[in-house]
Amino acid sequence: MAASDAATRAESLFRSAFGAAPTHHASASGRVNLIGDHIDYAGGTVLPMAISARTHVAAARAKRDAALSEWTEDEGWRRYALGVLAELRARGVAVPPIAMAVASDVPVGAGLSSSAALEVAVARAALAVAGAGLPPRELALLCQRAEHLHAGVPCGVMDQWCVAHAACGEAIALDCAALVSRTIALPPALRIEIADSGVRHALRDGGYASRRADVDAAADALGVAHLARLPRERWREIDALPAQIARRARHVVTEQVRVDAATDALARGDLARFGALLVESHASLRDDFDVSVAELDEIVERALSRGALGARMTGGGFGGCAVIAW
Repeated sequence: MAASDAATRAESLFRSAFGAAPTHHASASGRVNLIGDHIDYAGGTVLPMAISARTHVAAARAKRDAALSEWTEDEGWRRYALGVLAELRARGVAVPPIAMAVASDVPVGAGLSSSAALEVAVARAALAVAGAGLPPRELALLCQRAEHLHAGVPCGVMDQWCVAHAACGEAIALDCAALVSRTIALPPALRIEIADSGVRHALRDGGYASRRADVDAAADALGVAHLARLPRERWREIDALPAQIARRARHVVTEQVRVDAATDALARGDLARFGALLVESHASLRDDFDVSVAELDEIVERALSRGALGARMTGGGFGGCAVIAW
């Protein structure tokens, strides 16, 4: 389904619900993380890219805030949308009461940042109605805060940053500790495929938060602010941590090395090395971080048997999608 279809659906939903045409329209893309999952909140560098699927918001001034979407099966999305409005107002942006209708081609719970796409699209629509603006950096941080405070998901900043900054098909290397990013050119010969496992997750269900708590516990025990930046000469200290905490920490530090190596491989056009790093990343997420599922493992194995350069689960885990490099 084309992204323009979602724009049409959002406008149609708005007209049907509110009996008038929207005055403003905004959108934001989903993203796929090529490599570097669960290290953004550990101060690591990640390598996401924007995708063509988008979330669209049709909006106009109203007598009171009102938001609806085509996600009728789950009203939890409202916490994300209304939380963004609350944070904009808390920041001092004079957002008037607003009516919004949301439609999206970004699948929910698939690890493609449907929540960040919703947050950024809502923020852009609200800013347009208010006649205001925010730089992409501030927009990303505000949407991350909304997800923390209003949706209860202690996410890192990768999703919101990529959605707020990257153009479709463009990869960025984001240093999540320094909040500095740069564009990464993808070799023309590289083809990226996204395969949906069909298993859906909700990060607010607790698995994500528990993994973050484990990572934070490891950082505290090792006395570092950012676990992903633990010097290699100190890696042996991980072995002294409780077994589960040690496995989480092992994923974080080795994944950071893989991200750096993958970025270098792309710069050199070494697609075989890039693909091998994806496979290593999947094994780490499966075995040390316990966030893969059988369906994702099967997608990875099937892709490799068909000659893919590499494949891995992507996103927060517990279902969702795999990214495959050809």
